[in-house]
Amino acid sequence: MRSMRKPEVRWKLLLAILLTAVGGACAQNDCSFQTKCNECIQTPGCMWCASLKNAQDNTASHCISTQTSNVQSICEPGSLENPSNNQSITEDRPLSRSDNLQSAHETIVQLKPQKIKLQLRKGTTEKIALTYRQAVGYPIDLYYLMDLSYSMKDDQEQLAQLGSRLTSTLKNLTTFYTIGFGSFVDKVIMPFVDMHPSKIDTPCAGCAKPYSFRNDLPLGPNGDLFSQKVREAQISGNLDSPEGGFDALMQVLVCKDEIKWRDQARRIIVFSTDAKFHQAGDGKLAGVVVPNDEKCHMNALGEYDAYASYDYPSIGQINKISKEKDIYIIFAVAENDNLYSDLSKVVENSSYGKLTSDSSNVVDLVKDQYNKITSIISLTDNSSDAISIRYSSNCKNPNAEPVTTNQCLNMREGDEVTFHLDVELNNCPAYKRGEVVEVKTLQDSLILEIEFNCNCDCEKQDDGNLPATNCSNVGAVVCGICKCFDGYRGEQCQCKTDGSGEELSDEEKCKANTNDTEVCSGNGACVCGVCSCYNNWSGKFCHCNRRQCLSEEGELCSGKGNCACDQCACNIGYEGRACECQTSDACRKPGDLEICSGNGDCKCGQCVCNSTQEVRYSGQYCDDCLTCSVSKCSEFYAGVLCRFHNPTSSNCNLTVIVVDNLEDYQEANSRLCSFVDEEDGCQIMFIYRYVEELKTYEIHVQREKVCPLPAPIMTIVFGILAGIVAIGLLTLLLWKLFTTIHDRREYARFENERSKAAWTAEGNPLYKDPTNTFRNPAFSATSEPLKQQEAK
Repeated sequence: MRSMRKPEVRWKLLLAILLTAVGGACAQNDCSFQTKCNECIQTPGCMWCASLKNAQDNTASHCISTQTSNVQSICEPGSLENPSNNQSITEDRPLSRSDNLQSAHETIVQLKPQKIKLQLRKGTTEKIALTYRQAVGYPIDLYYLMDLSYSMKDDQEQLAQLGSRLTSTLKNLTTFYTIGFGSFVDKVIMPFVDMHPSKIDTPCAGCAKPYSFRNDLPLGPNGDLFSQKVREAQISGNLDSPEGGFDALMQVLVCKDEIKWRDQARRIIVFSTDAKFHQAGDGKLAGVVVPNDEKCHMNALGEYDAYASYDYPSIGQINKISKEKDIYIIFAVAENDNLYSDLSKVVENSSYGKLTSDSSNVVDLVKDQYNKITSIISLTDNSSDAISIRYSSNCKNPNAEPVTTNQCLNMREGDEVTFHLDVELNNCPAYKRGEVVEVKTLQDSLILEIEFNCNCDCEKQDDGNLPATNCSNVGAVVCGICKCFDGYRGEQCQCKTDGSGEELSDEEKCKANTNDTEVCSGNGACVCGVCSCYNNWSGKFCHCNRRQCLSEEGELCSGKGNCACDQCACNIGYEGRACECQTSDACRKPGDLEICSGNGDCKCGQCVCNSTQEVRYSGQYCDDCLTCSVSKCSEFYAGVLCRFHNPTSSNCNLTVIVVDNLEDYQEANSRLCSFVDEEDGCQIMFIYRYVEELKTYEIHVQREKVCPLPAPIMTIVFGILAGIVAIGLLTLLLWKLFTTIHDRREYARFENERSKAAWTAEGNPLYKDPTNTFRNPAFSATSEPLKQQEAK
């Protein structure tokens, strides 16, 4: 195995040497560019020599690499500025023993050290070892905050019964516990609560008056009193489903004296509800627009009395205050568990637990959540962007290598872990010289008083205001270099800031790079470290040729821009090498989103219209089509009509040419338009065409209107009368024809029926015999004469 790893080790060693060499070279290169002491020491791997031994060597740099081997031959003794980090522990009380906690007022130390002073140099890491040991029987402050709206009635009864179990659980955790109880409903204003007097007195059957929050029992050691207060608390009611729990939660967090939070205890709030919560912004429904002020507003009765003045707190405010006060929140809810589960992920010092419908599992839930809280030790800090702190630990495994982490899990009472902190100064803010950072757990903290090592000691000397001869008597020597007085500049303060001082050449400042053989690129003179350019040349090193900005007419940027180093910076609305072209906006018709109406291309501020055999566009914006049904005739209609009715009026904004015959002016790129004048009914005709040279339309109007001939009135009248008479006669003839046909058809049918009749006299039902027979009753006995008579 070892023989296989040797090549790998050799490669790693070679790579480390290479990186060190490259890093050293880069550091030396970076150091040589720093011209001020504070800039030098803020560059990693650099230090400042205030007094060089070879002061006559103008090429020598005061800022040198920390890797320089012959520093003594370069720098005078005692003039080297190379600050380093410094760490001083100012408070280091021993950790509390795990078996000797005798009183709740005893000072408990779980984190050491407690205070450190640091001096940090930019880019240099300072390591700190921090030890944490969890104390046995650490005091607990448990405040039970309960929703007492009507839906929580059975939960209240169950909590009262379980009060003794809850206090027994706390006794098993610590001897020094306190327990308190508070309740909430909602803001006592519309629309959250019905403000009718009868509803205020009795919002629901057997309910008490509504209230926002009430501190029923401040924190104390009496568990029996807790059960009694829970039992005595009356259920109330409100209108909407969300409750005012956040109002109550904020008061419990900020009212330290009223709730009786202790300075040294694990402070826990159990927030119990079965409803959603109102949050910031909901108060506007009742006209409450002032944001929550995060202050205590509790009257002598222990009730929150500013509910009508301040809006509900936001989730962010609850998160901020819980962290500031080091109070842990357990959301114990019976319903809306997804909502409160998500809420616990946003509020850092919180967790979530599911209650049964009657809260019978509340004791187990509190115990489980407490164990969860104490099983995790997590470090956080409030450092700014100028400071970075990296955490690592091997937690409870002393044989393992530390890993990057700020927390350890599965902690128990008496367990001890060590965290390693790498503190580094990222930058040197100009507005402050130091910073106080708090590294904290839920109960303990480490205070870091950090001083920024960003300035050199030589900059603080009193002789920094005394004129020096080597600074032209207009500057002082500070850290070995000239600090010029106001109005002067240069390495020896030889130049005035307005350029009118003694003119001394400074070739290096007049070269764009060290490889240049000429100052000012050969196109100017170096005056006091500043290039004075010849004609048509500009720029810091006279490297810009103004001729590149001339237009074809010889005008600089066509008079529509400024020449900025070989290139024109055109005014708004112009573009091109010499700003000779208008921008594409000039090709966009006012009110139109498309360039050249979508029918052409913009070339140097002018539209080049599309043209085919079928479609040919024209006009300034290619908005006219000579071969299409749609044209610009209607656009010129008003102007042409104005010229006919008011030829001398100044209101006619269209220039036209009146001609006798339009045919003489009609060309291939022109279009004929005509419309009827509504005043006289005559037709007005004109021709328009776009003239590319003039970039405008030329309009020719025919002098004479084309009027229609007068209508023959008498002919029309007599024609109408003749038509009416003809229609009448035709109607009579048709009526006569129809009646004649009808009569003939009826007569023919009659004749047909008569010819078919074959009746006889005996069989004719209409025939009646003229002979009548009468019988005499007197001769009824003699039947023979009667028969004979009948036979006849």
